[in-house]
Amino acid sequence: MTHIMQVKELTYCSENNGNGKRGFFRLGPINLNVDKGETIAVIGENRSGKSLLAKLLVGAIPADGGDIELNEHKYAARFAKRNEQKKRTRDIRMILQHSSDSMNPAIPVGKILDEPLRLNTDFTKEERKRFIEESLLKVGLLREHYYFYRHMLSDGQQQRVALARAIMLEPKVLVADEPFAALDPSIRSQTVNLILKLQKEMGMAFIFISHNLGIVRHIADRIIVMENGNIVEEGKTETLFRWPQHPRTKKLVMAYSDLVPKQSLNE
Repeated sequence: MTHIMQVKELTYCSENNGNGKRGFFRLGPINLNVDKGETIAVIGENRSGKSLLAKLLVGAIPADGGDIELNEHKYAARFAKRNEQKKRTRDIRMILQHSSDSMNPAIPVGKILDEPLRLNTDFTKEERKRFIEESLLKVGLLREHYYFYRHMLSDGQQQRVALARAIMLEPKVLVADEPFAALDPSIRSQTVNLILKLQKEMGMAFIFISHNLGIVRHIADRIIVMENGNIVEEGKTETLFRWPQHPRTKKLVMAYSDLVPKQSLNE
């Protein structure tokens, strides 16, 4: 299968350890291939570099080195020209864990969703409004939610608005950092199924960070395990759950032992 995205020798160094405290932290070099329509889960303990990797992929933080190739177009991960960054913003989109944090409480949903269209498309004001309403319907909301403010929406509805904003530019890759953690179990299940439905319809690759190995085992095609800023193991989901090789992977799977056959850990 042709890779839709290739990450080559991605590196990042910081004097902060990723937890707001002083301390040297190095990520990479990271090499990663992503196929069209593939779902990849990134797991690991806190401060392993998972969230940092997500931010580097979408360009929220400039890397110190490496390249990201998307549909044979190469982006320098360290810096990019304005037009290249604009295209990368369209091709790789992100959903944050707490969607409410990215929603200005003084601005209605319609205006929040209008911004990425206004900055990245040539649509007229009327065309943008129609497109936003269609996007709201696509994520299971109503056209009327165009006029709603953040305080008028439930947590699940806020997450759907965040999803609409992420997919409306029709990205090739959707990156999500703990997108289900803040949702209650019933809403979480609905959101998971919605993302899988949209992924199938749009052909997007989905890279998500999660501590919930139940969701990981349910939806991921492949798993990446990180420790101290490096990928220590990767492979197909069932293979890693049944025959983990690296000590970190074994520890994570053992914590999920209630749903994993115990004999598989020793095979």
